Amino acid sequence: MQDVELVDVTDRPRAPGRPRTWLPPAPPEDPPAARPPRPAHRRRWVALVVVLGLVVAGALVGRAAAPDAPVVVAPGMLAPLDGPPWARWRVPVARSADVLAASGALVVSGVRDRRFAVAAYDEDSGERLWTRDLGPVAGTRPLTGCPHAGSDVGPVVLCVVEPPVVPGGGGLGTVPFPAPDERWAQVSALDATTGDVLGRWTVAGRLAAVERIGDDLVVLRVGADGHARVGRYAGADGHRLWWYRGASPLRLREGIVSGSELRVNDAFVLLQGWSATVLDATDGEELTASPRGSFVVGSLSRDVFGTWSSGDGGVVRDRTGRALFTSRALFPAVTASDGDPPDVLVMDEGGTLSARSLPGGTELWRHDTYRAVRLQAGGHLLLLGVDGYQVVAARTGTVEWESPSRVLMWWAPLTDGTLVLGAGRSGTGTPTMEARRLADGGLEWVLPIEQGVRSVTAVGGHLVLRNRDELILLT
Repeated sequence: MQDVELVDVTDRPRAPGRPRTWLPPAPPEDPPAARPPRPAHRRRWVALVVVLGLVVAGALVGRAAAPDAPVVVAPGMLAPLDGPPWARWRVPVARSADVLAASGALVVSGVRDRRFAVAAYDEDSGERLWTRDLGPVAGTRPLTGCPHAGSDVGPVVLCVVEPPVVPGGGGLGTVPFPAPDERWAQVSALDATTGDVLGRWTVAGRLAAVERIGDDLVVLRVGADGHARVGRYAGADGHRLWWYRGASPLRLREGIVSGSELRVNDAFVLLQGWSATVLDATDGEELTASPRGSFVVGSLSRDVFGTWSSGDGGVVRDRTGRALFTSRALFPAVTASDGDPPDVLVMDEGGTLSARSLPGGTELWRHDTYRAVRLQAGGHLLLLGVDGYQVVAARTGTVEWESPSRVLMWWAPLTDGTLVLGAGRSGTGTPTMEARRLADGGLEWVLPIEQGVRSVTAVGGHLVLRNRDELILLT
């Protein structure tokens, strides 16, 4: 990044965020005064105490030296910040490339010259660890990519490639327009550290969506009868864990799946077309399905899900599919949440936010606003509008604070659970990043952002900036 002047607005002493060097304390100027000799029997006891102390100290040092468990960061949230961030490294990355985090690396993937390429960069140094060419692609096929939910995917990167269908390709299809059921995709499981191919398998049929849960893939295909086929497969070898056939056909137009949607989390799989069907993510069991042909909107949360139809209204259900309460409101599109508080469900009625208790559904509060819920952390909700944001208490709906000036929010605020990073602008018009305390909105620091930056996002807990042709990692 360009040389900038950092403005720290706090007037209280702060612990050093990231010392570049460390020096031991200076020795005392005068030697300690001599003490009278102790009796021999006392020296033996002292020696024994010293030995025991060394054993205990050695155990404590060994425990302290053991590597800390990796910090688990919720999707869309940042790892805890210990001070204003600085640019650790930057690498050339195409504007259309996707970025995910995987076990100490940032993995960049995208289509270039009709081939799908994947590259990994060390998160500490930016050194390129490996590259992998996963073969030709039929244009920029919509499902070609490496699925992820924004969190660190761990040691295995799963990539899906839809190759072009060529004549004589083993009966996989014809050209230039293959039949819908002749399409196929190749899945590669890559080692995040080395790029080695750990496994490779294919999925045949007309693919409509692919999502990742843990180290598995959930694949939505459409059969010749127009009905959905949903399956969960082990990412390493393609072993099918469960399979489901939808009772209602999906919307089809000239062989293209239209109006269908697949959404997943660790608990649920939501399939939406002419109806909404929710499956248990573990075994594929159908938890509920809306009436065939009705207009339905489905939504998922961590522990509950809901379906809404124009005729029957909405029902919110628990992990077993049991109905908890009815509501015509929708779940908001929360981009990051730590799940706190776990017994409050915020719902969007269009111009009004309401909160219900779980599992009973008692209304806790209502708040009229044009802003939408985007973050939930530490018992607070961040509501975002095009010109600013405000923070309300999740349990009471009380407005706690809001951004002081109207600024075009050209990137959505981020949080590490303690601070909110939001878009700002200096008096000279320079775009800035403002850090405010989530609890009370107090300004901690302001950091100018260089011209040309087009996005500021959280990727696996990392703070990532993107301009037209570069990726910049802040830390």
